[in-house]
Amino acid sequence: MIINCPSCGQPNRVPEQLGSGAKAVCGKCKAELPVTGAGDGDGHPVTLDDSGFAQQIGSGKWLVDFWAPWCGPCRMIAPALDELASQRSDIRIGKLNVDHNQRTAVQYRAMSIPLLVFFEDGVEKGRVVGAVPKGHIEAAIKQYLGG
Repeated sequence: MIINCPSCGQPNRVPEQLGSGAKAVCGKCKAELPVTGAGDGDGHPVTLDDSGFAQQIGSGKWLVDFWAPWCGPCRMIAPALDELASQRSDIRIGKLNVDHNQRTAVQYRAMSIPLLVFFEDGVEKGRVVGAVPKGHIEAAIKQYLGG
């Protein structure tokens, strides 16, 4: 599975099952990675990209974080999104790096980040801009996705 580092944003490939007591660390900054908990079905946000974006968000309820690794506010909300991914099985949490996926970022007018966009069956239902507290994100989920 791929886990984005909450500290620096680096995507890291981590085994599905870690041995007893084993911990995963970021290959770039060496920060501990959150490996417990359901965004991608196993508790972590899904890394999205230009090539399969429309197909991936095409069914179900999605919260997509448009972010960049250099963005401080993006890194600030990453732990809240990780927590939501581990706590909620009714909504998929995805992350799209706007630097590496400019076509999708332009398509969704991601001019200020972090940008959280809420989708249901591929249709945009709402958005939240900026580093907001977890409670604000949960309220937006309820408002836009009925969750």
